[in-house]
Formats: sequence, C-alpha cells, structure tokens
Amino acid sequence: MALVAAGVLALLLYPMVARRFLGRFGHYLGRATLVITRSTPEYMLAYLLLQLMGPSMLPAIIALSLHNGAIIGYLLGRQADQLPLRADAPTGANLYFYGTTPVLYGQFLAYLLYRWELILRESAIFGILGLKTLGYYVDAAISELRIDTAALLLIGVALLSMCVDALSRNLRRRLRIETLPVRLSAEHRSNAARSAPYAGAPQAQQPVV
Repeated sequence: MALVAAGVLALLLYPMVARRFLGRFGHYLGRATLVITRSTPEYMLAYLLLQLMGPSMLPAIIALSLHNGAIIGYLLGRQADQLPLRADAPTGANLYFYGTTPVLYGQFLAYLLYRWELILRESAIFGILGLKTLGYYVDAAISELRIDTAALLLIGVALLSMCVDALSRNLRRRLRIETLPVRLSAEHRSNAARSAPYAGAPQAQQPVV
C-alpha cells in the first residue's frame, strides 16, 4: 500500500521540481519542499504520526509514502528538466499528461521498483516504534529472550527482502528498464556518458599554419 501511495505522490509532486511547469520561483520553492520532505527520516515521521494517530499501521504507511514519494518525485523532476522541449510544445495539463509523463514512465517504474525492497526493510524496522510489523515481533522475541524465535524471524525478513529484490530486478528486466538509473549519482554518470565523445572516434585535427 505504501508503494502504491508513494508512486501516486511522486507523479503528483514531480512538477514542483521541473522548471517547465512552475517557472523559476516555483521550481526553487517546490525543490526546497521536496528536499526537506525526502531528507526527513521516515522513522521520525512515523513516530510523530504515531503520537497523533495512535498505534496502527496508518502512521507507517503515511511516513513511507511521504518519504519515498518525495524521493521519486524529486528525481523525476530533475529528469523532466533534461527532456528536450520543442518550441511548439503544449503547456499546462497537456504538457504534463502528453508531453512529459509518458516519456518519464519507464524511469518512474525503475525508481518505484527499486524503492520497493527498501520500503519492505524500512517497514520491518518500524516495529521498534511499536507498530506491528515483522520488526515488532523480532523486538518482542528478543525482549522475552526467545532468541531462536528472533533468529527465525530475522532469517524470514532477510529471505523476504531477497525475494522482493529478485522479483524487482526480474520485472525491470522484463520491462526493459534495467539499464535506467535508479539513483541521482547514477543519473549524473549516465548523462555524462551520453554527452562525452566516443573514445574511438577520430579527433578533429587542427590545421597546420
């Protein structure tokens, strides 16, 4: 549920980062908002929401959705600014629905599937805050000195994370998006590689005067 909510939030929030939608002032304001949201630890968000809403899974879902939605939205907005824009390109909603989002859809799926396994691990750790995830039962078993049960649950969490990671990689490969960057540093390296000249290409010779 947190993964779906994060994806919806990312699609709604990424225009806040792109200059082509909100201009220079809106770009800086939206970028600052998403940077603050994605930089706030999801554990802190979950703890604050837990105090406001009481013990349930809703604080964890909201915290994971906000944190990961802001991360993916920020990266999509940065990617949107690098797309070529024609002189006769549409504006407003038409630019969003027909000129930008369809082009970014593959990159959006790559980011979302990459965050899937991270969301699973983060939700398990939320058990320390009292939310009834797998981490909650691991913490309870350790506090009651049931080490065998705690070890079995930890192995289960590790196996579940490995299965989700393998499934995510398989889906990215089937969708042919496995080569798309899933981190900002990888995105910069990919852009640099595309802009760099081919190493084997002949260099233009300077005329001899």
